[in-house]
Amino acid sequence: MTSTAPAATRDVDQSAGASSGPSTGAWLTLVATLLAVFMQLLDVSIVNVALPSIAADLGASFSSLQLVITAYTLAFACTLITAARLGDLYGRRKVFLLALASFTGASILCGVSQTSLQLEGARVLQGFTAGFMAAQTLAIIATTFPPAQRGRVFGIYGATIGMATILGPTLGGALISWNVLGLQWRAIFLVNVPIGIVALVFGFRNLMDSRSDKAQRLDVPGVVLSAVGLFLLVYPLAEGRERGWPLWLVAMAVASVPVLAAFVLYEKRRGDRDDSPLIELSIFTDRAFAVGSLMALLFFSVLITFFFSVSLTLQAGFGFTALHSGLTTLPFAVGSAVLSASSNKIAQKLGSLVLLLGAGVLAVALTIFAFVLGQEGTTPHWLVLAGPLVLAGAGLGLFIAPLQTVILSGVKQENAGSASGVLPTFQQLGGSVGLAALGVLFFTLIGNAAPQSATEVRPALVQQLAAVPGLPAGAQAQLADTFSRCSAERLASSDPSATPAGCEPQTVPAGTPPEVAQAFQTAGGLLATAGQEVGGRSFLSSQQRTLWTMSGLLVVVMGLALLLPRRTEGHGGGAPGAPAGRAGDGGSGGNPGAGHASAGHHGAGHHGAGHPGAGHPGDPRDQDSADGELGGTTAPDTSVEHQRAHGTTAEHGTITAPAGEHRGRHEA
Repeated sequence: MTSTAPAATRDVDQSAGASSGPSTGAWLTLVATLLAVFMQLLDVSIVNVALPSIAADLGASFSSLQLVITAYTLAFACTLITAARLGDLYGRRKVFLLALASFTGASILCGVSQTSLQLEGARVLQGFTAGFMAAQTLAIIATTFPPAQRGRVFGIYGATIGMATILGPTLGGALISWNVLGLQWRAIFLVNVPIGIVALVFGFRNLMDSRSDKAQRLDVPGVVLSAVGLFLLVYPLAEGRERGWPLWLVAMAVASVPVLAAFVLYEKRRGDRDDSPLIELSIFTDRAFAVGSLMALLFFSVLITFFFSVSLTLQAGFGFTALHSGLTTLPFAVGSAVLSASSNKIAQKLGSLVLLLGAGVLAVALTIFAFVLGQEGTTPHWLVLAGPLVLAGAGLGLFIAPLQTVILSGVKQENAGSASGVLPTFQQLGGSVGLAALGVLFFTLIGNAAPQSATEVRPALVQQLAAVPGLPAGAQAQLADTFSRCSAERLASSDPSATPAGCEPQTVPAGTPPEVAQAFQTAGGLLATAGQEVGGRSFLSSQQRTLWTMSGLLVVVMGLALLLPRRTEGHGGGAPGAPAGRAGDGGSGGNPGAGHASAGHHGAGHHGAGHPGAGHPGDPRDQDSADGELGGTTAPDTSVEHQRAHGTTAEHGTITAPAGEHRGRHEA
């Protein structure tokens, strides 16, 4: 029989969890959660390098490739807040393990998909289950480790995020290029299976259960309205160009406006009744949060589109292999990891201006990257691209790591849980909507550049054809004319990977003299090379203009950063929203979610975990030994380590040992 710690307790002994250090079970719990985080983020960065291979194997159009990305991020975004509440209600261990098993199963479905539609559906399931895992991760860590240990633990968490970001493109490129087990692109999804099984074993054997005694009810109508509204907006943006914008797609896009407006009105009324709204709209009265959410939306729209467009340009445009593409973009991840590690010290000096600096550095880097691409042409050397890519990664690290601490610092304590769930949701929505909108721009610009690119390449092609022995003069002119027309039509079509009508390769008639047949075969090779050059130039032109557009959006982000309060309260070790001099929410060093074990607020912050694209979790490593202190008194240690030592339940909810764990220390 276990004892229960009274809510007013302030002098609970923390020595068992703090001084002796976390147990083996706690570290194995961390392994399980970090493996889940690794898979969540890997499945964002690893997919980009596989897009051309997926298109070739499944016959997927470019709009379908967009949906492969947006289906995951949109499902992820729509799931976070609801998943967190389900964890509060039914226990985080149960929700986490079920989501982990489902994510592993969804990865198998992705790997065995035979059509682009099947893959898109499996990616939706992956996104949903990833959101359910992410919503529990930081809460599990915070209730597993005592406050004095969380700085070290969240440092490991941040390193895991950096590793997933760095390894994603390179690992994906290697799996595809080496054709592991003959799986080609399917290996990038099936690699999750052994990782997921190991995480399930560790999690099932070691995870302690926890839940909130004051969990809020689910806002089912809010979930439905938001999901339907976002689908009505994103799907037409992704599919409209390929389908020629039929009336029904336009109607869907228009219908998203009243549906999303109805969602906002419904949430406002529910909030006025204090009836557990999905989003507490009053948090937007805080200037830092309202401005910061818009900044996050724009920034992530740039970030996701950057990786998508660069991967396609390098492979579909320039003819890079998947591995070559992954290695080329590796400097970006290195720059991000390095600056993420030191961004908190910079944030302590600059306050909210660190976000201005991060967005500015990224804007400059993308502009330089566009210039360098223009100078290098369609065969850029990776070393020349490394400089602007490292700088771009540095900008990302400066922006992402302190983002949540800066934005959430002024949110009232009672709204911290809702705010820290809304922010990563905005980040994922920015990625989904931004990719859909900027993707339309990217592909449109490719088509617009195609005629000029074909005109530029034609003179050299004509000379090469004239030099082919045995090729009739009339055939030379005909081949050049057909080349110009077909190159432009192909790249301007809704699917640049498809061959336009009348542009199919022609067979040499029977009875053609051998020397003439050989001449036509040689000419075919020249046409293919010239076509690749036209495609490369068109992709290059589009990529440059898209990069300039992204830089413009980042300038807007910089302007918004000037509207943020200069100094924030979150940079001193307290949780977002905690008053100065207080370590509120368990004093997690400014990490959203680390304070889930707080006695004062239930559910604060744990929604913010594991969002794709995050470079680092706030700044866990600067946490000092004062964690857990509240106004000079000692806050109860609600971690699992303390529960294991004292047999108590947490103030904010119950913590239960996993199946098979011995709990006889405090038996009556």
